Amino acid sequence: MRLRTRALLCAAVFFATLSCTHSPIRASRGTIDRLTRSGDRFVLVFGSLSTPGGKIDRPAIRFLHPEDKTPDTPLWSTAIATGQRFYAILRAPAPAKFLDAYYVEVGSEPSGFDRIIYRRLRDGQEPLAMYVGEIEVTPAGARSAPGQKVVVETRDDFPNAQREFRRLYPKFGGAVISAILTRPPSPSR
Repeated sequence: MRLRTRALLCAAVFFATLSCTHSPIRASRGTIDRLTRSGDRFVLVFGSLSTPGGKIDRPAIRFLHPEDKTPDTPLWSTAIATGQRFYAILRAPAPAKFLDAYYVEVGSEPSGFDRIIYRRLRDGQEPLAMYVGEIEVTPAGARSAPGQKVVVETRDDFPNAQREFRRLYPKFGGAVISAILTRPPSPSR
């Protein structure tokens, strides 16, 4: 009886530990393979989102089409546990034939969202995988920029992210590129 109780306790601790880990939010390999084989047009975006010190409640990332003026119908959106990697499939909104552009917004419902990336795409680029970076979001606090809700910093770890992507999706036939700005914005004087 004692051995059985100890085994159950060990199993409970093991599964509790598993539930606390930050596993990635990932499109299944089978889904990606099926979309690629069938010639579907899509963009697979990937990266990670974190809030140092957990200062933002329920951080989220969302991808929006520029012609859709309401954030209620994003191309893809999710709340993310801090430091969690994400892989999201973006498809053209109806009735468009291909995804021509998208915005990336980060933040949270209580603190608001800021747009951090805008990408235009050409017809025929799909399927395409785009790395949006290792994104860190903190509250704007007493920043003087009007309307700034959060402070966003993006770290570029494209070589490692690309290696991980190729390991996860070995049959993905499209290009894998970085969507990060190659230079920081110039300070205004």
